[in-house]
This record gives sequence, C-alpha cells and structure tokens, in this order.
Amino acid sequence: MKSHPIPFLVFFVFGLCSSAIVAQPAPASMATPSWVTMMEDPLVNYFDALNAYENYWKTHARPPGEEEEMEQSLGNTKKSVDVEKDREEKVKKKKLKGASLEEVEYLKYQTKRFENWAREVKPWVQDNGHILSDEERTAIWQKQQEEIRQQEKK
Repeated sequence: MKSHPIPFLVFFVFGLCSSAIVAQPAPASMATPSWVTMMEDPLVNYFDALNAYENYWKTHARPPGEEEEMEQSLGNTKKSVDVEKDREEKVKKKKLKGASLEEVEYLKYQTKRFENWAREVKPWVQDNGHILSDEERTAIWQKQQEEIRQQEKK
C-alpha cells in the first residue's frame, strides 16, 4: 500500500507553525510586569508570583475580561449602576488608540496567561511554593506505577 505525502506535509507545516508561536512582547511604551517574567521562570516560587500579580493590580487598572465584553455584546440586563459603568468603560475604550490600546491588549493577554498558568501548576505546588518540574512529576508517577505493580503481584 502506497502512503500519500499530503498528510505528512500537513503535519509538518502544522508543526512549523506551532513552533513559531511565541509570547506576545510588551509594547515599547511599557515595562514588562514582574509577574509575567516570574510565570516564565521554571524555578519561581508560586506564592511569590501570586503576590506580585495581586500587588500589581492594586495599583493598576485591570483590562476588561472577555466575560464582561460578551455580556455587553449580548445585551444582558444589568443594574443601572452596572449599565453606567459599562457606558463609561466603552467611552474609555473608544478613546484608547495606539500605544494605550496596545498596552491594554497586552495586559489582557498576559492576565489570561497568568491565570491559566496559576490554575495549571497549582496541583504541583509544594508547601514552600516550589513547583515540581516535569522530571519530578515523572519520577512521582513512575514511583506510583512501581507501587501498583508490586501490589498486583501480592
């Protein structure tokens, strides 16, 4: 049976495209928040990263989340205070152009990345904040598999 080169070519092109995906760089007009670089450090202390993230948002305005934007576009009914706040937010968004809009989009993207990172690594966080590496996780799994095999032999 003859194999066709098309499926191989599709997977090859997909592999090239996915390897070219990189994190969104910070706009030139702003400094990268510390929690972004901490999230990318494999030796970071989980609790230090969470504290840096929370402290950053104490002094900076959070970008609107997708949930808020979806509610606005769907026209969900809200309290009059919320409606007024939404109106003010839309006016601010319309005024944002260029570098400011770029900064908001960058922060929105990094916020999603951080929250997803925090959720994904949480099961692997030790009491001291150390996040288990892939090698440490694999070693735990292998040890568990060995224990299961030994129990089955009994």
